[in-house]
Amino acid sequence: MIKIPSAEAKKEQSVYFTSTKSNFDKLGILTVTPFDWFEASYYYYRPDDLMWGAAQGKYLDKGFNFKLLYSPNNDALPKIAIGLDDFAGTGQFSKEYIVSTYGFEKFKLTTGIGWGKFVGKKNTIRNPLGSISNSFYSRPETSKNYDRGGQLSYDKLFKGEAVIFGGIEIPFGKNSNYSLKIESNPFDYFKFSCCGEGISSDSIDLRKSDANFNYGISYKIGEFGNIDLSYIKGNTLNLSISIGFSSKSPLRKKRNFEPEIKNNEFNQNKQNEFYYDLLDNLNRNKIYLQTADLKQNNLSITVDPADLVNPIQYSSRAAFIASEVAYFNQVNLTYIDIGYITRGAEINNISYKNSDIQSNKTPVALIKKRTVIKNIDPNNYRSDEFRPRVNFPVILNSIDPDIRTHVGSPERFLFYGFGIKLSSEVQFNRNLTFKGVVGQSLYDNFDQKISCPCSQLENVRTEIVSYLQKSDELYIKNLQLDYIKPIKKNIYGRISGGYLEEMYGGISSEILYKPFDSNLAISIELNNIRKREYDGRFKFKNFKTMTYHLNTAFYEQNTNILLKWSYGKYLAGDEGYTLDISRRMPSGWQAGFYFTRTNVSAEQFGEGSFDKAFYFKIPFNVFQKEYSKNSINFGLKTMTRDGGQKLVIENRLIDSFYGATKNEINENWLNYLK
Repeated sequence: MIKIPSAEAKKEQSVYFTSTKSNFDKLGILTVTPFDWFEASYYYYRPDDLMWGAAQGKYLDKGFNFKLLYSPNNDALPKIAIGLDDFAGTGQFSKEYIVSTYGFEKFKLTTGIGWGKFVGKKNTIRNPLGSISNSFYSRPETSKNYDRGGQLSYDKLFKGEAVIFGGIEIPFGKNSNYSLKIESNPFDYFKFSCCGEGISSDSIDLRKSDANFNYGISYKIGEFGNIDLSYIKGNTLNLSISIGFSSKSPLRKKRNFEPEIKNNEFNQNKQNEFYYDLLDNLNRNKIYLQTADLKQNNLSITVDPADLVNPIQYSSRAAFIASEVAYFNQVNLTYIDIGYITRGAEINNISYKNSDIQSNKTPVALIKKRTVIKNIDPNNYRSDEFRPRVNFPVILNSIDPDIRTHVGSPERFLFYGFGIKLSSEVQFNRNLTFKGVVGQSLYDNFDQKISCPCSQLENVRTEIVSYLQKSDELYIKNLQLDYIKPIKKNIYGRISGGYLEEMYGGISSEILYKPFDSNLAISIELNNIRKREYDGRFKFKNFKTMTYHLNTAFYEQNTNILLKWSYGKYLAGDEGYTLDISRRMPSGWQAGFYFTRTNVSAEQFGEGSFDKAFYFKIPFNVFQKEYSKNSINFGLKTMTRDGGQKLVIENRLIDSFYGATKNEINENWLNYLK
């Protein structure tokens, strides 16, 4: 609706950004819908009339909202939602609600009951939950957890007086892309979205309410959002623009799998002719052949696809090309085994029946049943008969824009810098890789930001502004060597050294155990590091430390929930755990949040009480016709503090080797020969 919630949400796997502006406030909201029954959002709020110290209009608030939804299969029943807004922040928007939305033929009707900041001066009712317990009749003015913010205000939830709210939405126009919205206005704006560090003289006129209803017109931008112009509280125009999309289906239709296959003549004996023909055709289709072995009627090959991450997709494509090449060369095959090699390890092996690959009428469910997924030795491919030479070193370079940001400061919401960066990667062999990123700043406004760590702990992260300010010319983002190798079946090791991230350099090591038949992976990580100088060049500061973590990851394939938990020592010397919960789809789309609790008290940690953040990942596959391994990665912390901080590591093993377990492979059968 306009200001009141409904029981509707965007499609699952969606990300939307909403910007709202009126004559007294600005609101930016990032909303993620990982499930069709769960929606979460993070907002920044800038009121023009409230005070921040002695400055009017500089107050900046932020908080989390979430909503649980139920959509019955029976259209005769309404959708229902329960939501908490600003449930762990300063309380400017703190409210709870239960709401239903019913879709009639010509309009939608929304009705609900709200608590907290929903309650204004009029039309309040006695809390119906008081019949359960008398404690629901009264709502404390301030939560016991308010002191430093960032903690759940559980003692206020659904308590105190309540208010009934409602609204109606009537679609009209061609394709019903317009709608008229009318809703009740229960809010007292001297409580709702108020009052920061105090009101100003402008607040008296700007926040007064002259009407009990809000009115608005909404224009739907296809599946990508909407534009709303509303008249709220009888005296204020409100403009809202929401833009986003769902990644559940690609935004651009993918090209059908139509491989380019050529019958070559290499003038070799029959077996080598087949091998060379296989090499040429797989490489021609960017599924690079690593090894091959033909014994009787069984073919075993290993590949490294350039653009595909889906195990069933790249293995079925490779098997199809191999089957066609075998036909050209009059090689009779019964089984085709496809292995995937990464970092010198064959992490999976999928055995197809050649008759299934050749048939376009066999149901995929039957092919899945007859296909064998093997847990093999990661070095098994080294004994294959045909091993084409790889011309190491392989060198990759790119020049790209470099955008650096610092978000969420009261004096200015966004500080930014523009530049260019040179990214280089050198693969010396299958296990040893060098990666470096060097940037050149062209423009930034970081000097306008006051650097104030203001921390009781070692300044392991709160000096980030100093790094942004001092690296105003040529700077090194990272320069590191990675050696990653399989140790035994299902066990992998990594050692990295160099300038590992913007603030730290040193040596990092990790051992991962990821069993083939389990959803659980475990790694042990040890880092011996030193703090870099602010200018981002080669020198180091005096501070050095050692961190260690026991990392675990559990993947539940039916719901696609990835649960990660780690325990250990963090950069500031504090000890504790990090819990990370996300939804990771087979497509590569992922959204989640994490929080860290250590032996640092809320008072020592500072504002926010403990470290927390949310993030999402959107694969490029959503936007383009071709497939890609690249993705958009976005993360946002509520506060940059020093407690609960980890070293930023590329190629962390606990996050690597997707497709190394049976369940990770089996969740991808919808992409068979796609």
